[in-house]
Amino acid sequence: MRRAYAPLLVSALVLLSACASSTVDGTDSEGSDSPSVTVPSAAVPSAATPPASTTAPTTAPSAVDASVLRVRATQRPTTRSCGPEDVTLSLTPIEAALGHRYSRVSLRNVSAAPCTVEGYPGVGGRGESGDPLAFRAEQQQRTGEPTQVAVVSLRPAGEAYANVEWGGALAGAETERITGLALQLARGQRPVVAGTTESLDIGNGTRVRVGPWEAGSATARAAACKVGPRRTPSGVKRFWTKDKRCYTSVWFAGAHRRMIPYGCTRAPWYAPSSRCTGGRGFHHGLDIDMPRRTPVYAGVSGRIVTRGIGTAYGSRAVIIRSRGRDVLVGHLRSRAVKHGDRVRKGDLIGRSGARGAPDGPHLHLEVRPARGSYRSAVNPRRVAGLQVV
Repeated sequence: MRRAYAPLLVSALVLLSACASSTVDGTDSEGSDSPSVTVPSAAVPSAATPPASTTAPTTAPSAVDASVLRVRATQRPTTRSCGPEDVTLSLTPIEAALGHRYSRVSLRNVSAAPCTVEGYPGVGGRGESGDPLAFRAEQQQRTGEPTQVAVVSLRPAGEAYANVEWGGALAGAETERITGLALQLARGQRPVVAGTTESLDIGNGTRVRVGPWEAGSATARAAACKVGPRRTPSGVKRFWTKDKRCYTSVWFAGAHRRMIPYGCTRAPWYAPSSRCTGGRGFHHGLDIDMPRRTPVYAGVSGRIVTRGIGTAYGSRAVIIRSRGRDVLVGHLRSRAVKHGDRVRKGDLIGRSGARGAPDGPHLHLEVRPARGSYRSAVNPRRVAGLQVV
């Protein structure tokens, strides 16, 4: 009798095995109340899971939590405090001295509402291993500068800064170094990583000193609003608007004047257009007077396009493709991004210049439908978000 049942037992086991396989690959799981079987994705690839990306990593700093902090912010948040999602941070170029480094963390309000920062930020960061770095952190003003702790109010596109210096046991080629300096704006908030293109030689044992938040950059320079030459070297007028006011924007640092607005213009660089009267040409963007090397930021989040733009906007022009539109940023001196990068609002994308510009250094902003030409450009006024100083 045992031999007679053996084939039946084998058949039953095969049938059960087939049912299990059907549950694992998901072909019979829809509408079933049976528990699902989890299969590691590395062992069984899923058609719904895209392959690992081979594109360049995003330029946005990676997220961190409060566990990386060596010292926490001195101030508690209020209803007016800037939050991590309201700002971007970046390190200014590092000034190197023997065994010592000096820099400045620049904070920029990229939200649509005013907010405040106050006191000393918290500071920390991760090492190359991914673990919090054990450097010595101090909340103290930079050597030789007065200490002024006050509430700094930031309107949209407003800026503040905190001095940073580090020295002592600097990280070398054989020692672990920090992957990104993280600052906490107020207690209980998650830190924000300061973007930089430079390698920071902060390691375990380095002494890092951070000063209080101070009003600076756009806020400090607004009253001066330095204006470039009124004419080109050949004597042609550069400013083709009666508006002599200065503006700030999330797109650039500092405060600057408009040169050529969008629309019909008598500026000599544009051929007569049927859209205009009196032989005037049509300018498809907005030109803003700007000294060379002024930081230029992404005013919207999106994907960077650098190919197929043409030479009229200079060899370093970029397009940010965002929500069905293209925002072209022209005449840059240098780019901090590359084709295919994803950027978020407030990320540094380059420095202003005069590449491809017959009328000197300035920033050109142009808004088109995605993949559209300059002929389909629309008024960039809302995207530019200019704020009168």
